[in-house]
Amino acid sequence: MKKDIMQHIAQQDNKSNSLKSALTNCMSLLESKSGSIFLFDTRRQELILKTASNSRKRCLRGVRQRLGEGISGLVASKRKSLLVKDISRDSRLRNRRRFNHYRTNSFLSVPLLAAGKLIGVININEKASGTAFTAKDLQLLSSISNYIANAIEQTRIYEESEKSKRQLNKFASVGKLVSGMAHELNNPLDGVIRYINLSLVGMGEDGLVREYLLNAKQGLNRIVSIIRSLLDFAQSSSPAFNRPIDINKAIEDSLLMMSHHIRSNNIKVLKQSNQQLPLVRDSGLKLVFTNIIKNACDAMPEKGTLKISTGMSNGYLEINFSNTGPGIPEEIQDRIFEPFFTTKQMGKGSGLGLAICYSIIQRHNGKIFLQQAKEKGASFTIQLPLNGLDQARGQ
Repeated sequence: MKKDIMQHIAQQDNKSNSLKSALTNCMSLLESKSGSIFLFDTRRQELILKTASNSRKRCLRGVRQRLGEGISGLVASKRKSLLVKDISRDSRLRNRRRFNHYRTNSFLSVPLLAAGKLIGVININEKASGTAFTAKDLQLLSSISNYIANAIEQTRIYEESEKSKRQLNKFASVGKLVSGMAHELNNPLDGVIRYINLSLVGMGEDGLVREYLLNAKQGLNRIVSIIRSLLDFAQSSSPAFNRPIDINKAIEDSLLMMSHHIRSNNIKVLKQSNQQLPLVRDSGLKLVFTNIIKNACDAMPEKGTLKISTGMSNGYLEINFSNTGPGIPEEIQDRIFEPFFTTKQMGKGSGLGLAICYSIIQRHNGKIFLQQAKEKGASFTIQLPLNGLDQARGQ
């Protein structure tokens, strides 16, 4: 029967159908009248109801539950299965107010774990016969839950891989479209700017013509800045950018490069550095750090704090940049790494900074992602796999 359930999951064409199929089959196997599956949102650190069967109407898909709250929240926080034969008599659930909305007396709640990682929680409620669930039922559901969790995790990894491929294809298309034009555009633009500068020499401080020339120069400088960003991206994969570097030193160099903006914006920089980190190959990492620091400065135009930490965690070299700016609205967080997507005012940003960062980190087989800040602002984390750094250590 377990094999049949996994075949049903594998045959579904999307995650939603897979979860519904898994739940339906588990309910059938355990002769249950209702059930639900929550998945764990790692960014928000809470459970989200993804599918439910024969539940009350108010228990709608998308309902969120914090860790430690409710039955599913307790099971998720403790990573331990729960068998309740009679909720009214179970000493573990003495705080009846928290659970008095449950209409079932007996239920199973099992964490979905893949290699120790919390994926979600599956709940099976109400035996059709009216009897209580048994330890044998719990053992059976726990066994099946391992298959379900691994299937969900494999689907997630596949979807992330496909998303990365789509992003890289976007970058490749953009690169092919504009990198060939960049060098051709730089020379005539440089000439036009020189002529504008010559025209401004000796011209009075006031006058409409001077204003027009200065506006034209500002626009041309913006074009030059965009072209420079594209060239930096193209050059980041060249051998000159492939030398071993110290991460902490690279961050210091990036801070030095942005020191004027940091001072003028009255930004306080707090650093927590692990000095025992292995060397890594540059391959554009300095450009990544500089872009993130620049974005932090733009997000805090008057005053703020930038926290930077480096360390090692779970097989990754990890770098975190957190700022106390206004943060990034949830509705656009999935788009911030797209080329040319920007939230800045017209003329303030090209929308290439984070897109370039994303592509460079992908070259390192690493990850870059936005995390929900503990208080306010934005927090970017970069993870570089330690198993890919060995060659750089001894050079």
